[in-house]
Amino acid sequence: MTESQIKITTPSKGIACLTLNRPEKRNALSGDMINEWLQALQKIAADKTIRVLMLAGNGEHFCAGADIAWMQKMAAGSYQANVVDALQLATLLSTLNTFPKPTIALVQGAIMGGGLGVIACCDIVIAAENANFCFSEVKMGLTPSVISPYVVPIIGQRAARYYFLTAEKFTAKRAEELELVQRVVSLEKLSAEGFVLAEVLLKQSPNALSEAKKLIRHVAYTKLSDELIQFTSEHLATMRSSDDAREGLKAFLEKRAPIWE
Repeated sequence: MTESQIKITTPSKGIACLTLNRPEKRNALSGDMINEWLQALQKIAADKTIRVLMLAGNGEHFCAGADIAWMQKMAAGSYQANVVDALQLATLLSTLNTFPKPTIALVQGAIMGGGLGVIACCDIVIAAENANFCFSEVKMGLTPSVISPYVVPIIGQRAARYYFLTAEKFTAKRAEELELVQRVVSLEKLSAEGFVLAEVLLKQSPNALSEAKKLIRHVAYTKLSDELIQFTSEHLATMRSSDDAREGLKAFLEKRAPIWE
């Protein structure tokens, strides 16, 4: 039996860890892997006992972009087949970007191409000091097309022009400066740092976390206007009347930890 390319574990209550499991291929993306990944995300999203999702890569590298053999196969196919295939990766990125629960990516080694798209769609990214990044597509006559809607808003147009065009590798420190990652730690502390943050998230209101993610996406892509002001006012009013808000405010006044449904 072929070993699963995506592994799901629950190392701690409320936390699911999704691990890319093609270490012999540096966890490079393939069509089968993406399909398996999408199914795993649907399962985790529907599981009410899971409140935080952590992403990791088995082996020395998080994700070295797309599998070259898979890309060669697609290059020999029809235009329509390539559109369908590209939409598969686009669907994965969109699903991650709109995932209803907080996501933490723990990355090490090579993070290239589609791997950069994946981390751009996660809420929190912690990189090991040995992590190296590269938008490598132009080296192979390609462009970082489906990842660009998520990457460019983070790093900005100027940085995108430089790194998309030069395919220059950059360090974890530079990735932190570009805001692709929020923390850089030693490889030995990578997993532990992820669990520390996951435990922080577990203390927060599940409903508020999900709504905060929706709020960020809405505000980030909407110009300041009377309509946006009205939307945010109504959003706050809705949140104030929620069960979690009532419990959170009561717990604060009673100086105790809230008990979330």
